[in-house]
Amino acid sequence: LQRGQQAILLMNRRGFHTYVLCKDCGERLECPHCSIALTYHRQQNSLVCHYCGYQQSLPKRCPHCGGSGLQYMGTGTERVVDDLKSQLPQARILRMDLDSTRQAGSHTEILKEFQDEKADILVGTQMVAKGFDFPKVTLAAVLHIDGVLNIPDYSSGEKAFQLMVQTAGRAGRGNEPGQVMIQTFFPEN
Repeated sequence: LQRGQQAILLMNRRGFHTYVLCKDCGERLECPHCSIALTYHRQQNSLVCHYCGYQQSLPKRCPHCGGSGLQYMGTGTERVVDDLKSQLPQARILRMDLDSTRQAGSHTEILKEFQDEKADILVGTQMVAKGFDFPKVTLAAVLHIDGVLNIPDYSSGEKAFQLMVQTAGRAGRGNEPGQVMIQTFFPEN
């Protein structure tokens, strides 16, 4: 930021928190249709299923046991942006994920704003890793790649590697050299 350069941060989960867990009974809040964890979206102030689109308001108590020990877990793009804004209040930050690009033309608008250097940091899901050429980007970071690496799927390692390489390719495309950072608990993988 001090050198007037830009950064792209990949967080391959959208929303603010990726699931809600009850500390009292250990159950997570799930979609009644898909049986997958509901994601907390702070901007909508609701829980959303990322498969079927089901939404519900935030319960005050656990629907399983009636306890008051609901705990929000995990990190998504909304939370990354929120944390960056508190740590770097001077930074101009854009978010690009399925939620921020739902309206027609919003994808192009976000990219143009970043290209025109009206933002310093672009945070997003895998859509920020794909083939963009921004000469001022000298830092590319992959946050919590373990979330992709540990999906129970035989191709999760390959998908994680592809995302890391694609994201790494966004840094250093101009005159300045680039730097790539990868956040993981398994650097030897």
